[in-house]
Amino acid sequence: MEEKILKISSLFLTVMITAALVVLSRFSVVNRKEAKHEQMSDLQMLAYYTKQAEEEEDITFRQQLRLELPPDMAEDEVIIQNDYVKQLVTIQIPGVEKDYFSSHPLLGRSDSIDDLYMEKGVIEITLDAVYEVKSTVADGYLYVDFLTPQQVYDKVIVIDAGHGGGAPGAIKQEIMEKDINLAIVLELKELLDQCDRNIGVYYTRTEDINPTFDQRAQLGAKAKANLYISVHSNSTTDGQMSEYNGTEVMYDEMKEEEGLSSKHLAQICLEEVTGLSGSKNNGLTYGNGIYIIRNNEAPAALIETGFMTNQAELNKLTSPGYQKIIAQGIYNAIMRALDEGY
Repeated sequence: MEEKILKISSLFLTVMITAALVVLSRFSVVNRKEAKHEQMSDLQMLAYYTKQAEEEEDITFRQQLRLELPPDMAEDEVIIQNDYVKQLVTIQIPGVEKDYFSSHPLLGRSDSIDDLYMEKGVIEITLDAVYEVKSTVADGYLYVDFLTPQQVYDKVIVIDAGHGGGAPGAIKQEIMEKDINLAIVLELKELLDQCDRNIGVYYTRTEDINPTFDQRAQLGAKAKANLYISVHSNSTTDGQMSEYNGTEVMYDEMKEEEGLSSKHLAQICLEEVTGLSGSKNNGLTYGNGIYIIRNNEAPAALIETGFMTNQAELNKLTSPGYQKIIAQGIYNAIMRALDEGY
């Protein structure tokens, strides 16, 4: 009898141990999956969830990305911002926690996406170039596409307001070069905004910030711009007030000078700005030593609009009326350059 009881007990213990091992094995698998998920980046999770969805359901959307929105969320509640200088697209989905993106994952292709980060109510997408964002909301889903500037515009240009933020440039009589440069560019922006030609314009800054030299220079390549213009104000080498005045334009002398070149663009800018403003024509200047010219893939011209170290010219450069004239001259140069084939 005791032997029979021992056999039954042994069998029961074996069954219990086997069952425990199965449970532990399954638990271990779950833990490994969870650990794997924790080790994945958000960009890797995009690929993982998309593959999983393709295996489990028929997803046939043509757009690049799809996200299921909270019930009854309207399209205008979703906020999408596009920082062209940093190639950073931010999508804000109000009222959702980070775990929402696990139960309602972002699906689609990672083409053109360098990095992806999701946190509470925010998706940050770092792109490999400048893209325009096209978004729609249909049947409870947000659909997002990234279009190259060339898919949207006939021509693409980049405008750079020199200096900014903690880099004031030249300072004379408490007037900072960065402010003059920006004021001229904002006047130019008004003209370009009113232009009826299909031109995509990307600015390195439209406020008092200081993008890095690399961000400024690379914007031309990232947007595959037809031309690039940087706006500056000049000063004498020693910074002392003098009689020296006038406008000069820098170009990259180390690149091809024929055809639609940096040099020819600089010549157009020089002629149009001095012709309209009456500023003295100081000619073209070698600019390969300037980072944003040397490292620019687009034909680039840097316009030194006038001398802050000349009192009469400083007075002009700080005048809104004269800033408008300079902006108009640059606008005319852009239109002429595009007409010539840039």
